[in-house]
Amino acid sequence: MSAQFDVDPQALRTYARNVDKDVERIRRIRNKIDQVTLSPGAFGRLPESDELAKDYEKQRSDSMDDLKDAASTLEAIVDAMRDTANAYDQTEDDINVSFGGQ
Repeated sequence: MSAQFDVDPQALRTYARNVDKDVERIRRIRNKIDQVTLSPGAFGRLPESDELAKDYEKQRSDSMDDLKDAASTLEAIVDAMRDTANAYDQTEDDINVSFGGQ
């Protein structure tokens, strides 16, 4: 026997709206990080400073990529939630029509 469950399409849409806000927040953070630049010699003048600057830039670049990926993944989730909500609504409408409803 299969389990029975109810899906509230509006709850899916609410979740999608909330996640969409997170996507925008991630994009704003990414834009802020992208604007940060360090002046030459920011880590000092010792030979090790150049390595530290390279490490910093790699971490910054990797973080930018990670934030971009996170935003894209969350965007896909938002789209899927909205599509799922619409599919449930459409199915409900189709069932109502098939039973003579409107």
